[in-house]
Amino acid sequence: MYFRLGGGTLKGICKPGEVVWSRVYVEGGSLKVDMGRATAISLPKEETDRRWREVTRQCPSCMFCSTAGSEPVHARHPSNHVNVAYAPTAEEADLALAVKSEHVPRNGR
Repeated sequence: MYFRLGGGTLKGICKPGEVVWSRVYVEGGSLKVDMGRATAISLPKEETDRRWREVTRQCPSCMFCSTAGSEPVHARHPSNHVNVAYAPTAEEADLALAVKSEHVPRNGR
């Protein structure tokens, strides 16, 4: 187990494509959710290797391009680990994000 207090990680490289990313976490005693849309891109092997030399090698590698920038992924959580779901097209990924976000409770709902 890489994380001695529990949890795990999967080393791998993302495939390019349209994605919905999300993260669920506890903050201030409440359950929080961050999510968004992006396009995962591939990097040359040399760049992926360079990045892995700079971080823990057990971590996965996924590079996103998003019109919102990287701030939403890092905004309210000290980790850059997220769940990623792929969609066949940008339109289907947009729809998946819309449907997923409809089921997130807001303001005690």
